[in-house]
Amino acid sequence: MKELEVRIEILKKLKSQVYLLGFKSFYIAKRASPGQLLHLKVDSKVTILRRPFSIHKIKKDKVYLFFKLRGRGTKLLSQYKKGDTLNIIGPLGNGFNCRSSVIGHRSSVLVAGGIGVAPLVFLAEKLKEMQNAKCKMQNIVLLGARTKEEILCESEFKKMGYKVQVATEDSSQGFKGTVITLLKNLLSTIPAQGWSASGGNHQLSTNIYACGPNPMLLEISKILEKYPQINCQASFEQFMGCGIGACCGCSIETKSGYKKVCKDGPVFNLREIW
Repeated sequence: MKELEVRIEILKKLKSQVYLLGFKSFYIAKRASPGQLLHLKVDSKVTILRRPFSIHKIKKDKVYLFFKLRGRGTKLLSQYKKGDTLNIIGPLGNGFNCRSSVIGHRSSVLVAGGIGVAPLVFLAEKLKEMQNAKCKMQNIVLLGARTKEEILCESEFKKMGYKVQVATEDSSQGFKGTVITLLKNLLSTIPAQGWSASGGNHQLSTNIYACGPNPMLLEISKILEKYPQINCQASFEQFMGCGIGACCGCSIETKSGYKKVCKDGPVFNLREIW
């Protein structure tokens, strides 16, 4: 973790209220893991607290953030220009454990609700990078949103070789319904010991990686009561104060007591929470 001044190299609007921000930082690019956070100072004359953002992806020494307008902080951030400087602290927190999928030959199912897709692109890149080309593991992404216009990053996952399934609540694209129903349908096709490897002689178990609103994560935990063999790591969204574990403003209740999302998370084993 380090406090840095970085210069914005790209800031563009991708869809209504959705932006991509990029800057160079060899320090962060070298040390960051999927699921970790950056804490940004956004116009201290207007806002007091920093804003947390998941790392969206990393390309060599370039770091990208992906955000949606939600309040005063993101509104101000969207008005920055190329060449402006940002004060950031990071990388922060504990990210996804990718090794559990690769070493255990586990198939990967990534579940994103809306802007919850932000950290999952970096995760998808890392999983593909770590996987042995000889091991034909299933890699699936489930994307959910209210409308077709709100589906994000579909083409990026497809370029990485992931099978993508989409759900929209208004039926404008893919399955009519929520990403939760997509997940239920998918899990109903998995044998007790997981999917078979293509052309292999062994069975594969499954890891789920999820990010989205807390009600979505709660629904996933209920579904997994029927599937004790499936692990799920979830990135939790929470308001934060200091971002370094000092203020306890982002604490959430777990089965083993209260934990801080900024330091103990933001990624938790979902069974630790519910």
